[in-house]
Amino acid sequence: MLLYFQQQNGGIMGTIRNVSKSEPCPICGKTDWCTILKPDQESYPGQELYICRRIQQDTVSNNGFAYSFIKELSDGSSLYTIKTEKAKRYRNHSRHNERKHIKEEDLYPETLKNESLDRIYHSFLHLLPLSAKHYRKLKSDGWSDSLIKRSLIRSINFKRSYDESKKYYTDSFERFRITSTLVNEYGPLDGVPGFYLNDANKWTFVGRQGMLIPIYDLHGNLYRLRLRLDKPEVDENGKEKNKYKNFSSFHSEDDGFGVLKNTYNHGCRAGSCIGLYYNPNLDSSDMCYITEGEKKAILTNDYLRYPVISLPGTGTYNKLYDLYDGINAINFLKSIGCDTTVVAYDADKIYNQQVLRYEQKLVQLLQGEGFSVYIASWNAGFGKGIDDILPLGILPTLKPV
Repeated sequence: MLLYFQQQNGGIMGTIRNVSKSEPCPICGKTDWCTILKPDQESYPGQELYICRRIQQDTVSNNGFAYSFIKELSDGSSLYTIKTEKAKRYRNHSRHNERKHIKEEDLYPETLKNESLDRIYHSFLHLLPLSAKHYRKLKSDGWSDSLIKRSLIRSINFKRSYDESKKYYTDSFERFRITSTLVNEYGPLDGVPGFYLNDANKWTFVGRQGMLIPIYDLHGNLYRLRLRLDKPEVDENGKEKNKYKNFSSFHSEDDGFGVLKNTYNHGCRAGSCIGLYYNPNLDSSDMCYITEGEKKAILTNDYLRYPVISLPGTGTYNKLYDLYDGINAINFLKSIGCDTTVVAYDADKIYNQQVLRYEQKLVQLLQGEGFSVYIASWNAGFGKGIDDILPLGILPTLKPV
């Protein structure tokens, strides 16, 4: 194995050991298949490198540390190192630096349990409208009235009133009205991503105008929201970017005195999470579709009647290992008798090499877990995503891997 690293991977010399139950892979958290490399200490003093055969992302955070992707090795595995700056923050620094580089999770309250978030978010969505603009958009995308109603998709789009004290029009009064109803029912909203106390010490919530989409955990709890902006940013070519935002009340910045703070008072971070769209009373559970995006997953589940997992991004397949009350998505699928998975990434993979590479990595992960895997494909002329073709009466072609 030492010879392998000398000849195949940039001349890195050192000793390797396999991950184990006592020392799992710090990238994917699994106890097999991956390895740890301790390079020559004269060249790399005090450093370890990590070879993960399941996940390839620019940065992976685990157990309070961040790991940076270095390169893909000749066998398709991924080489990582621990982020130097991240590591330095916790090693023998002055008290000033310890304060400045506190962990981000210390800047916001602990997120409430998913069961509590489910109740609060359900009440919140029932207080929100679905704008005529968003209703028309969903209908044009092939959504039935019954699906629109069941989906609980709502709008952040409120009437603006003139604020005499601030001398401009704002929708803050409507936001206060909605939030005060929640506070009267549930009390302070600490630990609920998206809500925070404003300068007047009143609870309110974040979000520019857009469409709010519910995200469900493996137990059916509505535990996060995603916001599809009506007016997202555009790049230099006029193409929309960053259309989807986490419904999150967290943004860290330096206060000017070397101390980090959350700019949202009592705000809470949402993080990027997977969603499961599954009705055990209606859906066949022997097969599961995996795609990117919640709106896409909701419609796919309704049309095909299989459970559908939404990933927040094509490269976030490692989130299938995130635990929800002691179970991850991989184990959940096995528990409901699912032995077949279908990867349904967008048709732009035919020219987007990054999407294609992430698709291949997800396939490897699923095969490693013992699933039969199929790739969903279709003529890109009918639409980019699987949610574009299903309303046209077109089913994807499933190709076994």
